Order: sequence, then C-alpha cells, then structure tokens
Amino acid sequence: MKINVITVRDTASQFTDIVEAAWETVVSILRGVPETDIDTNVAFLTLHVGTAGVWLLIDRWEDGDMLRHHHFRAALDDPIHFADVSSDHYGPCVWELAVQAYERQAWLTHVLANPAGPDIEAYLTAGLSGSI
Repeated sequence: MKINVITVRDTASQFTDIVEAAWETVVSILRGVPETDIDTNVAFLTLHVGTAGVWLLIDRWEDGDMLRHHHFRAALDDPIHFADVSSDHYGPCVWELAVQAYERQAWLTHVLANPAGPDIEAYLTAGLSGSI
C-alpha cells in the first residue's frame, strides 16, 4: 500500500503521539479492506487537529476513480483514541475538502488523464504543502 499523508493543523502539543495513534488506526483499517483486481493499492490520509476534535480521514483509491472513505474522530482531551464516526455520516470539513480537491486533481493529472499513462509515483510525489 502506498499512502500520501497530509496534516492540517495549527499547533498541537502531542502531535507525535497523535500521528502514531492515527497510523495504528490506518494500518488496522487498511488491513481489513479486501484487495480486488481493480484496486490501485494507493490511499491518502488526512490528519486534522481541529477545534472540534482530531479528525482522521482515510481515503483509498479503488476502481480507478472511486474513493473508499473512512472517518474517525478523537476528542481534544484524548487525542490518541480514535473512534469510527463513518456511520454518523460526517463528511470532510472545509479544510479537509481542500485536501480532497487537491488529491482529486493530482489523481487526474498523474493517473487518470496522464497522456503517458498512469504514473503512481508522480502522484505520490506531488504532495500538498503550504497553507489551505
């Protein structure tokens, strides 16, 4: 599995601990997702330390142009224990949507609409950096 990792944050005193806990969650979720013949084996995750909690979004590209989405939240006073809130129908916030828009465009540019053919490595190295 190849994964782009994007963080959205102002500051967080326990950020290393948050990243480690998020990574454990990501590994457990992606291990449980069955692979298919049309699976790209590529995902991106968004870790957002926000005002309402710590949000972890796991998006895996499937069937070329579809995302399998998982959404988790940890409380600010317990930022290393993520609970699955996917069934609560949470969607990305405005800041996380910027990440998804960037990833969509990078996927189109480097994989789906690339005249030279799909280039997963170019997609993975095109990472988002800066302010959103």
